[in-house]
Amino acid sequence: MSTKLSRQSFLQQHPKARAWAALNNAVNQQNTLTQGPARLTQGKYAGKTAVIIGAGVAGLTTAYELLAQHSGMEVILLEAHNRTGGRCLTLRTGDTLTEDVNSELFGSTPGETQVVRFSRPLGDSEPYLNAGPGRIPSSHKRLLHYLQQFGVEVEVYVMNSSANLSQMAGGPFAGKPVVNRRLDHNTRGWISQMVYQNAASLLENLPQPVAKADLPDLTAKLQSLMVTFGNLTHDGRYIVSANEDGQDDGASDRAGYSVLPGVDSGVIAEALSLDSLLQSEFWAKTRIYQPEDFLWQPTLFQPVGGMDKVQHAFAQEVAALGGTIHLNHPVNKIAWDEASRKFTISVSTMGSNESKTFVADYCFSNMAIPFLQQILSDELQAAQGFDAGFNRALQAVYQAQFKPQPAVLPDTFSPRFLACTTKVGWQADRYLWQGSPVTTEFDAVANCEVSTVPSSELGVVPIFGGISWTDDPITQIWYPSTGYHDKKGTLTGCYNFAENAYKMGKEPIGVRLEQARNGAKLFGEAFGAGLENGVAIAWQNMPYIKGGWAQWNYVDDSVAHFNVLTQGTGVNGGPLNFFIVGDQLSSLPGWQEGAIASALNALSRMEMPHLAIPHLTSLPDTRLMVEGV
Repeated sequence: MSTKLSRQSFLQQHPKARAWAALNNAVNQQNTLTQGPARLTQGKYAGKTAVIIGAGVAGLTTAYELLAQHSGMEVILLEAHNRTGGRCLTLRTGDTLTEDVNSELFGSTPGETQVVRFSRPLGDSEPYLNAGPGRIPSSHKRLLHYLQQFGVEVEVYVMNSSANLSQMAGGPFAGKPVVNRRLDHNTRGWISQMVYQNAASLLENLPQPVAKADLPDLTAKLQSLMVTFGNLTHDGRYIVSANEDGQDDGASDRAGYSVLPGVDSGVIAEALSLDSLLQSEFWAKTRIYQPEDFLWQPTLFQPVGGMDKVQHAFAQEVAALGGTIHLNHPVNKIAWDEASRKFTISVSTMGSNESKTFVADYCFSNMAIPFLQQILSDELQAAQGFDAGFNRALQAVYQAQFKPQPAVLPDTFSPRFLACTTKVGWQADRYLWQGSPVTTEFDAVANCEVSTVPSSELGVVPIFGGISWTDDPITQIWYPSTGYHDKKGTLTGCYNFAENAYKMGKEPIGVRLEQARNGAKLFGEAFGAGLENGVAIAWQNMPYIKGGWAQWNYVDDSVAHFNVLTQGTGVNGGPLNFFIVGDQLSSLPGWQEGAIASALNALSRMEMPHLAIPHLTSLPDTRLMVEGV
């Protein structure tokens, strides 16, 4: 299934979809609200115990703040996996990866185990693949603040390079990949020329047309803007080569060259015609303009050496401050003991049918909400358990996960609360995208040695980072943003969503890798053939995780239920002592910043339960916020 849904089509089909959450002053003015994350009172919780279920970024943030703010609380984290981080996963040579055989949350069994086998040529940096989060927007201030505070070095992540490629099946480009700068700047040039030529009539036909007295001046200003915006000639023409009389009249080189200037004189690439650009529907078939959206605008960052530096730093701080992280401790039941007024949390013991029990005054759940259906005791989900509204909200999420809209045919994709997403990682020689090295050859005519590059690369700008796009189910290819002088590099050779991810996740690992290789060959046979040491992950199959992010757009009455869950709950009308955290309960679903925000909100409610977390009147649609539709 190709990605052929343009943003216009998506918004026509989903007119209420928003990329961002929105507050409503009229609603919130009726509440007493937090004005930001509350500071915890030192020693206030002495003698109390907090058990945090799940050592993802939200769970680790919760633990760190409880300890760093000297709350007096004993802090215990229970993590089902043998590592911290949750969906924040970095793979290195020797690591193993085992998915479940399917995406069922309960009762599934382990599937095939993959071993990461990246090679490391002498002098290369250590290869790694960020199989989960891969970038940090510069607007994510709290995450960047923690990394600075913890001494985690960051470097620039290249989201977009004009040398990246877009490939579309069929159409005027016959399936051949096109350099993004040609698609982008040719389109901009032609549109700018049309605006220049029709500037006066466009201004006259605005919803609030300009005054006639101002029209000549504003027309001139709009035309001047278009000359700069589209790199037009002084008289408003978009040209990419010398004019008829041989004089260069402001020819635009923004779309690149067929022969690069330097030792050679340079030849500007032929312009792509506007009709070919429109017929290609490149903006609808690929996500070429995703880097223009707010979260993906420069500058973006990544931790030096891998995204898992984030959770390692948090985990080290938690341990240094006295917290305890238990790995390989999957929780199987959360119950309430009325006599002691405490939670009893049962954990499966590795290699045994017995359970270990932890007791908590406060419980923070960092697991995906649908898992609570079987993990919370029946009593907690009954009338004498959690608040009625909280339990209704849980049931609405369960409905979206376990009883989605019926598929037309058995085993057909049907969207659920937890999103399907898959990735494929590869290792390859960097010359496949950074270009062949300059070589020295003997020129018999000149009777001397000359340096040269392959004729096929005369107009090719090497790719250093960024993303190439395709309407093939692999959707995108990420190039590494570090180690540019290394011999080899690791690429994300597929990152897709929804039905594409669902179908790929159903396939055996070998089939997924072959699908990803075939998609890569669309960018060049040699490129696809040169990919090696592949590893594939379907997050909907990952044990104890079972999805990439929360999709609230599939929950009935989602806004009301979201607002209830963010406030936390008590047991049988008691004080607030149970909280759900994670990006699933934030205005930034699918992002680590959202996970951090949810933890800070939960701690604010615990500290000052009389102050509500501000209510939202609309929730972000992850198809816009994460997938970049």
